[in-house]
Amino acid sequence: MKFQHLFATALLVATAQAVEVAEKANLVTIENQSLRLAYNLKSGTYSGTDITSGVTVFSGAKFTVDESGWRQPEGATRKWNASKLDDEFGKGQKLTIVEKPNAGYRLTKALHISVYDNLPYAILGFSVINHQPLLARVARIGIIDKAKFLPGKKLTTPQVLRGGAGAERNRVENQLEIDAHNNLLVTGKIDGKRHSLVVGGLKYRDFLRRIQLDERKRGMLTVMIEDPQGKRIAPGATYDAVDTVFLDFSTADPFASLERYGLAMRTANKANPNPYDYPTLCGWLVSSGYGEGRHINDSKELVGQMELAKKSGILNYTPVAIRLEPDYYCNRNYGDTQQGWWDDAHWAKYKSLVPPYETFGKFCGKLHELGGIPFTYIQTNMPSNDFAIAHPEWMLNNDISRIHAEHRHHMPYVKFDFTDPGFQAHTLAMWKRLRKQGLEGIKFDYPESGWCLDGGFEDKSHTTTTAYRKIFELCREGLGKDAYIHERNLGEYGTPCLDVTAGIVDLQRVWADSSHFEPEMASRMGLRWYKNRSVFGYYPDGKSFKKMDIHARRTMLSLVGLISGRLELGTSFGSMKPEEQHDLTRLYPVLKGTQSFRPVDMLVEGREDPSVYVYNINPDWSQVIFCNNYDREHPVTAFEHVLPLLQSADVLFGHLEAPLAPDRGPGRQPALPSCPAGRPDRQHALFFRRPSPSTTTHRRVWPLGAARRLGTRHRRPDARRSAGLGARHTDH
Repeated sequence: MKFQHLFATALLVATAQAVEVAEKANLVTIENQSLRLAYNLKSGTYSGTDITSGVTVFSGAKFTVDESGWRQPEGATRKWNASKLDDEFGKGQKLTIVEKPNAGYRLTKALHISVYDNLPYAILGFSVINHQPLLARVARIGIIDKAKFLPGKKLTTPQVLRGGAGAERNRVENQLEIDAHNNLLVTGKIDGKRHSLVVGGLKYRDFLRRIQLDERKRGMLTVMIEDPQGKRIAPGATYDAVDTVFLDFSTADPFASLERYGLAMRTANKANPNPYDYPTLCGWLVSSGYGEGRHINDSKELVGQMELAKKSGILNYTPVAIRLEPDYYCNRNYGDTQQGWWDDAHWAKYKSLVPPYETFGKFCGKLHELGGIPFTYIQTNMPSNDFAIAHPEWMLNNDISRIHAEHRHHMPYVKFDFTDPGFQAHTLAMWKRLRKQGLEGIKFDYPESGWCLDGGFEDKSHTTTTAYRKIFELCREGLGKDAYIHERNLGEYGTPCLDVTAGIVDLQRVWADSSHFEPEMASRMGLRWYKNRSVFGYYPDGKSFKKMDIHARRTMLSLVGLISGRLELGTSFGSMKPEEQHDLTRLYPVLKGTQSFRPVDMLVEGREDPSVYVYNINPDWSQVIFCNNYDREHPVTAFEHVLPLLQSADVLFGHLEAPLAPDRGPGRQPALPSCPAGRPDRQHALFFRRPSPSTTTHRRVWPLGAARRLGTRHRRPDARRSAGLGARHTDH
C-alpha cells in the first residue's frame, strides 16, 4: 500500500511537471518531453528544438507586426508571464512574451506559445495592444519571421508538400523552397534519420496563413498570419487574436504529423463536414457539353429525372440529390439576373423554376415526395444590376457608379457588402425561407468574387477574411447544421485558395470544369487526406460516363468513391445504362469518420501522383489501392516499397482477373505477394486481412483500369482571354 501511494505521488509530480517554463540568463524556455521553444529577451528572437534528437529546427525567429526591419534606436522592453491551460487540447502552459517599444510608432505586441503535457506540437498565437493615440490596422503578423531553418544542419533529399485548398495544385516537390498558403510539410533526412516539420493555420477567423521557405537565403523560414485589409484596433484597445498556428517539429513521421495536424484543425474550428453519402445529379452539367448537351436544368425537367431515378430502383441502394442551377449570366440581359433577388419570382422569370414547380417550395416538396434531396446554386458576389440599383446601400462602399461598365461575368465592379447589417438580414431571411421550403444543399459558384481585397465594408471591424467567411456563416445559420455547403474555389483571377472556411463549409472542389478523370484529380484530393473528411470534403467536379469503357468507369468510380466520397453526375438517369447504375451503387455507403486513404508512397522520388493508398481498418486489416498512373504498362516493381504491408495478408474479397501470387525472384521474400499477375497495366483496389478465425462479408470490389486521363474534356465555344486581364474564361 505504501508503494502504491508513493507511485501515485510520483505520477502526480510527473504530470504537474510535464510542461515547464523557466528563465535563465535572459532566455525563457517552455518545453515538454518532445519540444523546447526558447525566447531571448535581449535579442527578441526565439528558437525551436526537437528534444528527442537534439536538433534545433529553427533559430533567430522574430515575432513581428507590420515590420520590415527598420532600426529602433531606443529598443523595446520585453516581459514574460506563464499561465495554466486546460482546454479542448488538454492541460499545459502558455508562455506570453510582451514587447513594448520604448519610442516610435510600433504597437505593443504579445506572442503566445502554448505547449501541452502530452502533445508533440505547440500552438502559436498573438495579441496587439494599441498604446498609440491613433487608429491602427494590423495586416501582417510574422509569427515566425525570417528564422534560420535547421541552422548548422544539412537536410538531404528534402521534400515539401503545400497544404492545398480548392483547385490549387499540391504535389510533393523535391526541393527546399516554397511559398504556400494554409499549411506546409517539410521533410528529409539529417545524418540518415528522418526529420519533419508541419506548420500551418489552426484556428481561423480574421486572417489567412502563408508559409515561405527560401533556400537561397540559407533556408529562411517565415510563417505569416495576414489579411489584405487587416484588423482595425482602436486607440487604447487590445486585440486578442483568435487565429492560431500549429507547429510540429518533433514528429519525424510526416504522415503521423500531418494527420495529427488535420485532427487538431478539426478540433480548433469545431469542423464536422457533412458527408455527401449519395450521388448528386447536376442540371447544368448534364445540359452542358461536359454532359449530354440537352436541357434538363429547370425544375420540371429535374423532377422528371428524379422520377426516372426512383423508377430505376437506385433508391434501394442510395438516396439521390438533384441540383437545380439558376445560372443566368449578366451578359444576356443588360446585367439583370436572379442574383441578389434570390426569390421565386426572379428564378421563375429566368426559367429556372417552371410550372408546375414554379416555386422552390413546390420543387423541393416534389423531390422529397419522390425520395430526393433538393440542392441549388447561387453566384456568390455577382449582383444583378437592377438589384444593385434598388439597393445601392447594400453594395461595397455604397457605390454603384461603375454599374454601366461591362465586365467578365464573374468579375463585376459592383459587389454585395456582406458586412452590411441590412444585406445580412436580407440574405439570412432568404436562407431561412429556402430551408423552410425544403432546400438541403447549396453550391456557391465563383466564391472568388466574395474575396474583397480592397475592402469597402460597411462594418469596418471586418477583415477581408471575415467578410468572406460571413458569406458562408449566414448560409450555415439559415440552412442549419445539417445542410450541405459547397465552396467552388478555383483560385480565379489570382484569388488564393484557402482553408479559412474551416468549420463552416462541408465541401471544396479541386478541379476546373470537367467531366473526364485523370491521375492528378485523385492526387490533389489524396495528398490532402489528413484534412479530408476531418475538416473538408473534396471532389474533382462532376463526371459523365460517356466515352468511358467498363474499366475506365470503374477506375473513376472507385477512386472518386474511396478517396473523395463525393460523386456529382453529368449522366442523366434517363440516359444511364443498367450496368452504369449498377457500378454507381457500389460506392454507397461512403466511408464515414475522419480517416481517409493514406498515400503511402507520396515521398517516392519521381512520383508525381501517389500509386498506393492504404486505409487501416484495424491493426490487422488494411484496404489497399494500387494505381497505375501512366499511359503504359507499369512494372510491378513500382509497388515493391509497400510489399511489407501485405506480409501474411490474404485476399478477403475481390474480383481479380488473376490471383495474388508470391514473387520468388532473386532477393525477394517468397512469403510476400506481388502485384496482381498477368495485368500489370491495370489498377486494382485490393482488400487484405490477416488470417483470423472469423471472416466478415463486404460488397465486392472490382479490378480497376489504368488511372490515366479518362473520358473527354470539352471547352465552351466562348472560352477566351479577356484583353488586359490575362485570366482564362470559365463558365462553371
